[in-house]
Amino acid sequence: MPTADNPLSFVSGSGQLEPTLSPRFVTYVRDHLMDRGIDPSRLFTECGLDAEHCDEFDQPLPVRTVCELLNKAAQYSDNPSIGLDMARNYHYEASSLLILAVVSAPNVAEGIRCLCRYDRFVDTSIETRFDFDSRRAEFSHRLLAPSEVDTRQLNEYLSSFLVQALNNATRQPMPIADVQFKHVDAQNREVLERFFKAPVKFGSSENCLRFDSAYLHERFYTSHALLHEVLTQALRTYFGSKHSGQGIVDILCRELIRAGTDEAVTLERIAERLTMSPRTLRRRLADEGYSFQEVKKMAREKRAKYYLSQTSMPLSEIAFELGYSELSAFSRAFRSWVGQTPQSYREHAATLLRSS
Repeated sequence: MPTADNPLSFVSGSGQLEPTLSPRFVTYVRDHLMDRGIDPSRLFTECGLDAEHCDEFDQPLPVRTVCELLNKAAQYSDNPSIGLDMARNYHYEASSLLILAVVSAPNVAEGIRCLCRYDRFVDTSIETRFDFDSRRAEFSHRLLAPSEVDTRQLNEYLSSFLVQALNNATRQPMPIADVQFKHVDAQNREVLERFFKAPVKFGSSENCLRFDSAYLHERFYTSHALLHEVLTQALRTYFGSKHSGQGIVDILCRELIRAGTDEAVTLERIAERLTMSPRTLRRRLADEGYSFQEVKKMAREKRAKYYLSQTSMPLSEIAFELGYSELSAFSRAFRSWVGQTPQSYREHAATLLRSS
C-alpha cells in the first residue's frame, strides 16, 4: 500500500498534483478569529491570503494552504482545539451552497448523501464514504494531502462540523459509538471526547464517525423541500457545465484516479458518480477533444507521477498499484508518456523540491 497519507490525489489540468478546498475555509477562519477580537490580517498575510477580500475568492485553495492557515490560527489564538471550536461556533449565514443544500434535506440520511454526492466537486481534497446497516452507520472522510502537511486541525474541524450541523438540524444529539482520526496527535482527546460524548481513537486508517443507524431517520427541522430541490439542481447544473471552472477532463481524471486499478470502471459508472448522464459526459469530453479511453490513460500517467514525486514507494510497488504485473512493463509505459524512466523522473522531482 502507498506510504503517503493520500494515495489518490486530485491532479489539475496543469499537471500539478495539488488537492484543493473551497475558498470558504478562509471566511470560516476569518470569522472565528474576529469573533474573538483577533485581527486576522497579519496571519493571512503570512499565509499569502488577504483577510479583507477573502469573500471574493473564486479559486479553490491548495489543501496545504488551508492546513497552514488553521495551524497558524491555532497558534495566534493560543487555542490547540481551534478546529473543534470553529465547528461549534460555525456562522451558518456564511454557509456555502453545498452546506445549505445539506441542511435543507429531509433527514440525516439524505443530508449525508447530498454531502457525499456534491462535495467531490467543491472540495477535491476530501474523499468521503457513507455506509450503514440495520444497526450501525459509518461516515468517513480522508484528506488527500501531501504526507508532510499537518492535517490535525482540519481533520478535527470536518468531523466536528458534521456532527454539529446534524445536531442543529435534528435538534437531537448524534448517538455516536466512537470517533477515529487519522492523525496521531492526541493532545485534544479530552475536549473531543466531551464534544462527541464517545471514545476517540487516533492513528486510524481514516477519519471516521460510527453511530446508531436509527439516527439516519431523524428529520431535519431545517428541511425545505423546494429550497433543497433548487439548490441540488443548481449544483448539478453548475458542476455539470463548462462554466464551473473545472474542466471535465480534470474531474474525470480525479474519479478515475480514485477508482485505482479497477479495469471494470466504465464511462457509465463514472457518469453515475458525477450525477450526469453518459451522453452528457461523452459530449463534454468531445467538446474538450478527448475520448474516455484517452482520459483513462491520462489518469494512470498522473497517478504514476504522483507516486513517484510525492511518496517513497518502491518502483515495483508503484507498478503493482497501477496494474502492471512487471516493473519492466511499467517502465516502458512511463518512458513512452514522459520520455524519462520512473527513477529519473523521481530524482528530478526530488531535486525540484529541495530547491523550492
